[in-house]
Amino acid sequence: MRNDDRANAGFTLIELLVTISVIGVLASLLLPVLSKAKLKAQSTACLSNLRQLSDACRMYADDNSGNLPSCWPKSWDSYPVNPYSWCPGWASLQPVDPGYGPQPEYSCTNVSALEHGTVWPYVNNAGVYRCPADHRAMGGVAVVRSYSMNAWMAGRSWGDPTGATAFLSPEEDSALTYTFFRKESQITQPSTTWYLIDEDGDTINDSMFCVDMAGQNHVPDRPARRHGTSYVLGFADGHTQSVRLLQSAAEWVSATPGADWLKLKEWTTQKRLP
Repeated sequence: MRNDDRANAGFTLIELLVTISVIGVLASLLLPVLSKAKLKAQSTACLSNLRQLSDACRMYADDNSGNLPSCWPKSWDSYPVNPYSWCPGWASLQPVDPGYGPQPEYSCTNVSALEHGTVWPYVNNAGVYRCPADHRAMGGVAVVRSYSMNAWMAGRSWGDPTGATAFLSPEEDSALTYTFFRKESQITQPSTTWYLIDEDGDTINDSMFCVDMAGQNHVPDRPARRHGTSYVLGFADGHTQSVRLLQSAAEWVSATPGADWLKLKEWTTQKRLP
């Protein structure tokens, strides 16, 4: 074969197989790097979302005599949902609990549920309410909310050793060992008191994340594990934080409090001042 014929002959079968093998090796090396970069980008976006929503809650308090937005979802009197809720509606793929506003406008895929929230005037971009790594959908439509609020923020107490209260029963607050936050002024440690959390898709429903302050765990809600080995919190001072998980999902629901759950408890509320 002449040299010019060889130059125009293209790849031989062996050369093609070697090239494919090299591409396969390179892809196997690059995919984990690209996957980590994607996780990092999604985590950064999630942190930004929670920072915007936490700031919105603070702005709401500034405009409403220091009163915190509520996370108590249930209705009373003539209201379909709590009109003071930061973000009413149902975020679970499971059927809507009739006590939490069964109307279609509060379903998990309807932006209307966000628009009825007290923080919507401050953050009126629906994309901010959903973690970019939350791929849940119903009927091909993405779920609109991934985040929930600390239940001790004008929602309900849980596991207090001396009492129980909720948004509609302020007269019960004085019996508690721990602080039930109704006013921004009650949050004396804002940098270590969390406001909002990226919640696990298997437990999220209403916009309230319950933390049991009792000695043993009753874990109705869990943080999301969408970002690998960490979950995301927004704090009352406006900063956000990616919190490393030390326990497996199974260990989270065990009766004995583990390191992750104890840390979350420390950041949920503080004992009331005498």
